[in-house]
Amino acid sequence: MAANTDGVFTGDLQKAIKAAKVLVVGAGGIGCELLKNLVLTGFEDIEIIDLDTIDVSNLNRQFLFQKPHVGKSKAKVARESVLRFNPKANIVAYHDSIISNDYGVNYFKRFRLVLNALDNRAARNHVNRLCLAAEVPLVESGTAGYSGQVELILKGKTKCYECDPKAPLKTYPGCTIRNTPSEHIHCIVWAKHLFNQLFGEDDPDEDVSPDTADPEAADANKGTIDRISTRAWAQSTGYDPKKLFLKLFNEDIHYLLKMENLWKSRRPPKPLELSNLPDAKGSSSSSDQTNSGMRDQRLWSVAECADIFAKSVSGLKAEFQGLADGEHLTWDKDNKCAMDFVAAASNLRAYIYAIPLKSRFDIKCKTVSLFFSYNYYMF
Repeated sequence: MAANTDGVFTGDLQKAIKAAKVLVVGAGGIGCELLKNLVLTGFEDIEIIDLDTIDVSNLNRQFLFQKPHVGKSKAKVARESVLRFNPKANIVAYHDSIISNDYGVNYFKRFRLVLNALDNRAARNHVNRLCLAAEVPLVESGTAGYSGQVELILKGKTKCYECDPKAPLKTYPGCTIRNTPSEHIHCIVWAKHLFNQLFGEDDPDEDVSPDTADPEAADANKGTIDRISTRAWAQSTGYDPKKLFLKLFNEDIHYLLKMENLWKSRRPPKPLELSNLPDAKGSSSSSDQTNSGMRDQRLWSVAECADIFAKSVSGLKAEFQGLADGEHLTWDKDNKCAMDFVAAASNLRAYIYAIPLKSRFDIKCKTVSLFFSYNYYMF
C-alpha cells in the first residue's frame, strides 16, 4: 500500500510535505505510530534514531514489529516496515543513541521538523536544547498510563520543554524499602535498586542491605555483624545465584528480625529456605485470577520465582562481564533478563513480607508508571 494524499491536501501543502526533511527520535510505541502516519501523510525524507532492540513484549502495541523481528534494531525494522507504505520514500535509520556526539547542532539544522518519541527526561532535555540551538521546531510527545501529551516547541514562539517546572519526583523512604516494605511497589523499588547494586550504576544511597540507621531499629545488635555493600559482597562470590539468594532472602531477613523494635507493631518477615520453597503462589493480585497460562500474566509460584531469579542473575552476569571496564548495565523493562530479575526478586521479597504477589505483566506495568513518577516525569 503506497501513500496517496491526492485530494486530501492542497497542491502547495503536498509539495511542502514531500520536500520536508524530518527527524523522528525513538521508534517505540509512539515512534511506530508517528512513522506510519508520516509516511502515509506524504513525508518522503525521514531519518530515525533509536538505540533499542525489539522485545517480545513490544509486539502487542508496536505494530511495525512482528515475532521474527525480536532482537533486531527498532529503527531499522521500523524503516523496513514503513517503506511498504511508500517504497519511494527516502528513510534512513540509525541504531544509535541521540545523545551521541555524532548528532550535534549541525546535524539538527538539516531538518525542517524534529519529532520526539522518547521515554526519559535526560534525552528529552538533550533534544530540546539542540532544537533550540538549531532553531528547528520540535514536536514533543509522550504517554503515562492511559494519558497522552503533545506540545509544539519553537524558539522565540513557545516555551521550551525545560521552561516549565516538572512535577516533583516520587520517592520512598529508604528505611521502608530496605527494612519494612508494606506494598508490592516497595518490593519493586527494592528489586530495581538491587539490579543497580549488582549490575548497574552503583549508588550507595540505593544499597538494599538492611538499614541499621533506621530510627526504629536503634540499639539493635549494633556492631554484631560487619556489613559490606551488596556489590562488594556479590563480586566476592562471583555473582553466585545460590549465595545471592541465601543472603538476600534468608540471611538479611534473619538480620532484620534481630531488630526487635521494628516488629513490635508489624508482622515480622519470614525468611525463605532455598531447600524448602513453597509451590504456593501466596495471596494473588486480582488481575492474576485468570488461568490464561500465558507466562507474563500467570502468577509464578515462589519456587518458580527462585528459579527465574537464578537464571536471570546468570544471564545478567554474562551481559555485565561482556562490557568494557568501567561500563555497566542500564535497567530496561524490555530486556528479558532484567525484567525477569525484577519480577522474580520483587515477588520473593513480597512473599517474605506476606504481601500479595503480582504477575510479571503487572510488575512490568508498575515499572513503567514508576519510571515516570520516580525517575523521569515527562511533563
